[in-house]
Amino acid sequence: MASLNPTKSNGKSHGPDIADVEAQIAKLSGDIAALTKTVAAYGGAKASEAGEQARSVTETLTEQARAMGAAVAERSGAAAEEARARLVSAEGRVEDGIRANPLAAVGIAAGVGFLAALMVKR
Repeated sequence: MASLNPTKSNGKSHGPDIADVEAQIAKLSGDIAALTKTVAAYGGAKASEAGEQARSVTETLTEQARAMGAAVAERSGAAAEEARARLVSAEGRVEDGIRANPLAAVGIAAGVGFLAALMVKR
């Protein structure tokens, strides 16, 4: 490493000239500025890449959520339709039972009404 203190021998100075040192400092400043720009560009590219990956993951998750929602809606619609069909079937069986045994149906209805009245009184 060169020292900045010039040594004199025969009246002449040996060592770095101030102009040389200033030129080297200016060159280093330029190199640092270029390095700073390169690092900033690299960081920007990585941030952009990470943002793109995040958007891709978000889109994938959104599509999966929509598909799951559609599947749940389809299954719940099918379950509601099945429940409605069972209710209609049960209603039909009750009507058939009442038509087959009208006196028994009236007796059962009277008994249930009597028990309900007793429970309400208490």
